[in-house]
Amino acid sequence: MEFVLVDSLVFDELQTLRILDYHPGEEIFLMVTQGVEGRYFSMHKNGEVLAEEVLSEGPNAFGMVLHRAGFVGNELMFVSDQEIFIYDLDLQQLRKFPFEQETMVRMIHGPLDNFNAFKINSIPHGIANLSDRLLDKYPIDYFDTLNYFHLVNPVDGSVVKGGKIDDSSIFKQGYFYPRKDKPVFFSDMLSEVMSLILPADSILFQFDENLSLVNKITLDRQQPDQLSRLPMEEAGRSAFGKDISLGGSFTHMAGQGNTFIVEYKTGIDPEQNRAGLSREELAAVMASRKTYYYPIMEGRQMGQPVLWDKPGLLKLGLGDNRYLHYADQAEIHEEEKDYQCYYIYELQVKK
Repeated sequence: MEFVLVDSLVFDELQTLRILDYHPGEEIFLMVTQGVEGRYFSMHKNGEVLAEEVLSEGPNAFGMVLHRAGFVGNELMFVSDQEIFIYDLDLQQLRKFPFEQETMVRMIHGPLDNFNAFKINSIPHGIANLSDRLLDKYPIDYFDTLNYFHLVNPVDGSVVKGGKIDDSSIFKQGYFYPRKDKPVFFSDMLSEVMSLILPADSILFQFDENLSLVNKITLDRQQPDQLSRLPMEEAGRSAFGKDISLGGSFTHMAGQGNTFIVEYKTGIDPEQNRAGLSREELAAVMASRKTYYYPIMEGRQMGQPVLWDKPGLLKLGLGDNRYLHYADQAEIHEEEKDYQCYYIYELQVKK
């Protein structure tokens, strides 16, 4: 299979916008400016701005720290620091609820991953937990106790917890893989299951609306991939500084319904990893990591992983096997443009 350029998303803005989520029914994107201002846009796929609001301060604001944001049904959920805020599609605040979680990183209007939603008993919920906190000391049974999904009902703020990985996971074999344990999720309003993979693992777990494990897909990791590990007895904050660049990672998922892609980045070439590298040489070594996308459809892998050799990533699924390519505009285009243009690729069978 291969990714073929088929379309583009164009909007008349000189400033760089982060693209956060896409609503397939309404065909609108949620975007935000870079920096501390926190100017959010609801934008139609034809480039028309439908709503624009600054949400850093004022009675309509949620603040500055943003962990995740996206569409949950026909509303928007903003997961902030210890609170969740619900907005309508015109970016007007409707409700807010407490949601306490310990997080490792707090970014200003810069989510670290995609927002994912899912229906439980036909009611939209948002996956709110990051599960990225760093413990001083990890219990031996840490991965036996985790509920990987914390789903929040946007109507009343109630939380449904569940979803446990089984013994097929690399994390259930008595070892800890530093900085490669934060879960990567995918699901949306059209999905029949929620999908989960851990960066150091090779098992994609799928759960139903009862948060029961219903399917597993083994994804063969690409080389180079020299994972750093230590016994669970030694797992803790002191392990955070270990060099993890030699190991590969599953880093991202995007799609629509039961069709999606799983992003994987290889480790760096161990032969190039040596002491005394200059900053430029180190940057070149890190850039040598290769990116692959694993196509998933109806609970199984379709074909071989597809190499992605362009800058940036396939950020969002737009349906019909189409994906939005997001990267710095200077990396995408040879000439500077007076508007923003992001390309759309379709995953097709190689001719």
